[in-house]
Amino acid sequence: MPTVSVIIPTYQRSHIVSQAINSVLAQTYKDYEIIVVNDGSQDNTPQVLAQFSDTRITAIHQTNQGLSAARNTGIRSARGKYIAFLDDDDLWEPQKLEKQISILEANPNFGLIYSDALFFSDENGLLGSSYNQAFPTPNLQVLWTLFRYNYIPVLTVVVRRNCLDEVGLFDETLRSCEDHDLWLRLIEKFPIYFLNEVLARYRNSSNNLSKNQELMFINHLRVKEKVLNRNPELLKIPIHFLDPCFYDYYLKLARFYIKNNQIEQAKEVLHRYREVRGETSKYEELRLCISTKQI
Repeated sequence: MPTVSVIIPTYQRSHIVSQAINSVLAQTYKDYEIIVVNDGSQDNTPQVLAQFSDTRITAIHQTNQGLSAARNTGIRSARGKYIAFLDDDDLWEPQKLEKQISILEANPNFGLIYSDALFFSDENGLLGSSYNQAFPTPNLQVLWTLFRYNYIPVLTVVVRRNCLDEVGLFDETLRSCEDHDLWLRLIEKFPIYFLNEVLARYRNSSNNLSKNQELMFINHLRVKEKVLNRNPELLKIPIHFLDPCFYDYYLKLARFYIKNNQIEQAKEVLHRYREVRGETSKYEELRLCISTKQI
C-alpha cells in the first residue's frame, strides 16, 4: 500500500498534464501512487495518459463533473495514508513530499501541511513572487484567520486521509472556492502546519477559473455563509473586521450585476445584504445607483 496518494484532476490540458505527472515522478520520496482523473476531456488526454508505463499511475476517465467531483473521485480511489493535491497545470519541486511527509510522520497531531509556491507563466517564466507573499500566512492559524482569506495553496497541500473521513470531501456544488471550504472544515477540528519553503510552482493560466468574477463572488459568499452557520460565534467579531472579508462581497457582487445591467440580480443581492448587515451608506449608494439605472 502506498503511503501517499497524489490526486491530479485534469480537463482539456493534454499539452501540459504530463509536466505535472513528471514533477511527481521526479520526487525524491518514492512511496506514492498517482491518480489522474480525466474529467471528460475532449482532447487527446487519454492517449497522453496511456503513454505512461509507471505502475504507480492510475488513470480514471469520467464524464465532466467539475473540479471538486474529479478530486473526490481520486480521493475515493486512493489507498494512501496521506492525500496530496496537484492540478494539471502546476508543478512540484523534487523534495516536496520528502520534506512534508517527514514532518507529518513526526507530528501525528497535524491534520494538514502546506508550503509556499512560486508563480510562473509559460510566457515569462518565474514571475518573482510567491503565493505566501500574495496571501501571507498569519502568525496564528485558527478558524478566524483562515475565514478572512485563503492562504493555503491547494497544490502544496498534504492531508491525512482519516481527517478527510471525518470532515468530508470537496463540496461538489461549489464551482470555485471549494478548496477554501475544505480547509475551513479541517481547521475547525485539526491543527495545520505551514512549511515556509517554496516546494511547488503555480502556473498563471489565461483560462484560469478565478477569472470568472461572478462565480468567485457567489461561491466566496456561499463558503463564508456555511462557516457562519457552523460557527455563529464568528458574528461577534467586530464589524470592521467582518466587512472586508464577508459583508462587502455582497456589495461587490451587486456592483458586478449593476455594471452588467442585471438589475433584478443586483436587487436580490442587496436585499440579502440588508438582511444580514443592515442598511449602510454603501447599501444606500448602490440602491440609488439601481434607481438611476431604471429611470
